[in-house]
Amino acid sequence: MKKIVIISSLTLTLFASDGYVPLSNLSDKQKEEYNFINKNNVINLEENNTYEKVEKVQAFQEKKELKKEPTKTDEEFIEDYKKQNILKDEKKESSTFFSQDFSITPKLSYSYLTVDGYYPHKVRPEDRKNIIIPELLIRYKNHILKYEQIKVKTYFEKVIIGDNDFDMKTSWQKLAYLYQYNENVNFGLAYNIYKSDSNVYYNTLTIPYEEREKFASLEVNFKNQENNLLAEYGISYGKNHEIDYSYEYYLTLGYKLLDNDKLIFNAGYKNKTISIEDLKFKYEGPVIGISSTF
Repeated sequence: MKKIVIISSLTLTLFASDGYVPLSNLSDKQKEEYNFINKNNVINLEENNTYEKVEKVQAFQEKKELKKEPTKTDEEFIEDYKKQNILKDEKKESSTFFSQDFSITPKLSYSYLTVDGYYPHKVRPEDRKNIIIPELLIRYKNHILKYEQIKVKTYFEKVIIGDNDFDMKTSWQKLAYLYQYNENVNFGLAYNIYKSDSNVYYNTLTIPYEEREKFASLEVNFKNQENNLLAEYGISYGKNHEIDYSYEYYLTLGYKLLDNDKLIFNAGYKNKTISIEDLKFKYEGPVIGISSTF
């Protein structure tokens, strides 16, 4: 009944004021106020579209963020790859270069060595021994360290005045630094340590005698190679205030046993001579040996 009265009065008021307002022109609040519509039955389009709007906003933001990410060019991909792999490449190159520049060559030689110890034009005792001569060569680029040693014990019978005997133990060590001038020539300096211990047996007496000498020597080595054949030869010369002179010469011919390996069999001749106060000692004889480079 209230609704009918309100509508009637509203209609009369509107007609009386000549300002008729259609129902469609009323706002939702006015419609609700006048009880034309039920709030629970109103469909809120704005609320229903909220989820769709949020989805659109999120999609737009994601699309915007994706657009902000710059795309890599081919040059940038190559640059990134180089950065990631440069350390690996450097390791490979350095290990390769190091293996090419650095090498170790051990060598063992067998010699039927003749040892002469004598005063010129007076007495010349002689003894022959079988010995092993070890050598080691370490090379880095053009720089070479070479070590060599001979050790021999000899016995000289009835050579001293009165047909007396004597024996002698000899050690000769040499450490040389050589510079590789080219593929065929090395030259440098060596440090020599010469030791000899002798016992002279005179009747019932034993008279000891020793010699200790340290001296430098000049070294020149040569090498020629063709296919699997290798020729090596060299000379050295040294002295000090006690040593009149010391010299060495050698010649060896080698053959590579394997084409792809540096395993070499060699044979030749070697002479090492030292003169101390007119007493000369000579160590010479044929040598055969084998060497390998790592």
